[in-house]
Amino acid sequence: MKIGPFLSMQNPNQTNDHEPEFQVEGEIVYSAEIREPSGPKQVKHSRRFVVARKGQQWKIWTANLDKDDRFAYGNDYNEMGCDGAKIFELKSFDENNPRLSSVADIITAQGRLRLGDAPAGFDTDFFYPLWIAYCSSNHFLSLKDNRIAAPLFIIADSFLGAVPPTLVLPAKWKLNDSNFISEIAWHSEGTYLHVDDGGSRLEKYPPPFDVGFLHATFETTDRISFSEMRMPSGFVLKVFAPNWPEEGEAKCIVSYTIEATVQSVHPLHDFSFLPGLTKKTRITDTRYRLGYPCQGHPTYASLAWMTEEEVEAKNKSLGIKYEKQTLQS
Repeated sequence: MKIGPFLSMQNPNQTNDHEPEFQVEGEIVYSAEIREPSGPKQVKHSRRFVVARKGQQWKIWTANLDKDDRFAYGNDYNEMGCDGAKIFELKSFDENNPRLSSVADIITAQGRLRLGDAPAGFDTDFFYPLWIAYCSSNHFLSLKDNRIAAPLFIIADSFLGAVPPTLVLPAKWKLNDSNFISEIAWHSEGTYLHVDDGGSRLEKYPPPFDVGFLHATFETTDRISFSEMRMPSGFVLKVFAPNWPEEGEAKCIVSYTIEATVQSVHPLHDFSFLPGLTKKTRITDTRYRLGYPCQGHPTYASLAWMTEEEVEAKNKSLGIKYEKQTLQS
């Protein structure tokens, strides 16, 4: 495999010639300093996580650990699974949350199905850094260039449509001898993603940041041996952003940090990449784009994920024209 100027990896083969199988559990913590009228304030948000992987198939589950749910927005737990070519996403809301108690006939679970093998970015679920640490080796080994999604929060993602636009940046990375990511550095190209009601576009940073800067770093901080693999047992992700102080020189500062610690690793049992639907869930299937008389993507409420055949049969029975999607960013 030819190594480009931004790529660095060790063993290009799967670990010990067999696909990895494991389940890891632990805690992941977001931290940032925000400015308030009274002065700087440290903000933290903690989530419990479980990551299960079987070769190219994987599933990630996270749940809120904080009593203050400002960052969870009423979510009970979030789940994302992949069969190697399709991604299944689930948001399950806490039915006892005061924010939801006054809403009549609310569906307390949302799902989405889309093409792909990697998260597009991350929300307060923190899937993206967990995917990088434990599920990304097949994706990185198959890349033909050095560009990957930046670790930025996805804005206004309601699961009612396709994944909102994300920023893809050049990056340098290294894999260890068990094909787990050991480090990544993302490099800004001097532009940022501006999103509004009219869509999204790239806009230039003012000088001196228009020439680019170090945007983010990911580093494995500790490792654990399991089933002849060396896996991350801790990692830290740092995201940087330009800062223009009232006085002094403009510089990049740490915008936020995400740290994870593994508490246990287990053999895999009864694995399924599908998020479990324990209650009626409103699901948007972005594998299809609808035409007249509907627009957007097929949406249904169910206790199970519909197959392609079932979705297409339902569209035809309703007289809905649709186009099957073959590529999704």
